[in-house]
Amino acid sequence: MLKKAKRKPVSLNPGILLLYGPPKVGKTTMLSQLDDCLILDTEKGTAMVEAYVHDIKSRKDLIEFVKAAMKGHEYKYFALDTIDKIVEWAEKSVCEENSVVSLVDLAFGKGYGLMREKVMNTIRTLKNLCDHLIVIGHRKPARAIIEGDNIVEPESLDITGKLRNMIMAECDACGYVFRDEEETLKVSFKSSNAVEAGSRSPHLRGQIVDFKWASIYKKEKKGVK
Repeated sequence: MLKKAKRKPVSLNPGILLLYGPPKVGKTTMLSQLDDCLILDTEKGTAMVEAYVHDIKSRKDLIEFVKAAMKGHEYKYFALDTIDKIVEWAEKSVCEENSVVSLVDLAFGKGYGLMREKVMNTIRTLKNLCDHLIVIGHRKPARAIIEGDNIVEPESLDITGKLRNMIMAECDACGYVFRDEEETLKVSFKSSNAVEAGSRSPHLRGQIVDFKWASIYKKEKKGVK
């Protein structure tokens, strides 16, 4: 017979962390300061920082990196900087494989479905190759549509359609990176009418924290990761 028993938490820190925000706010610089983090640079954004970097210029490069990482590596974190290029390459790959110019040329939304599948498989594969995956994205500004005092569409990850929802649902924490009035770099895990964010990790849920890695990745207790 099945016995009634609660299981203690087996994870404390986000396995997949999504960070998005305005350009040049400091996301890549912060990645360079995270120990044991390999930045997978898809947009040539690491030229002016000292960091562990692997340049990825195409989907072919990405596949070659995955094959190499499967053989072993020394990193605790992979940081995908940015997810936008992964989406672009997945779309191009689907079009080439199906001999079409655009995803809309495939009937019944098939092209978009295949593209989403490739992107999500990339995220899941990278997560399986490291302890923690960080996904960096661009900001989609809030639309200037007001209902009373509320913004109808909050700032969010700048990826359209179902794919944005799928990515954000896959992540254990989604944080909006910004600078406050005193130019202090912050991360908001607090969802509101103005910002789309959130976290499954209790220490981040509903919080707005200074962007310090010690605030995001807590020291792990034995048996919990």
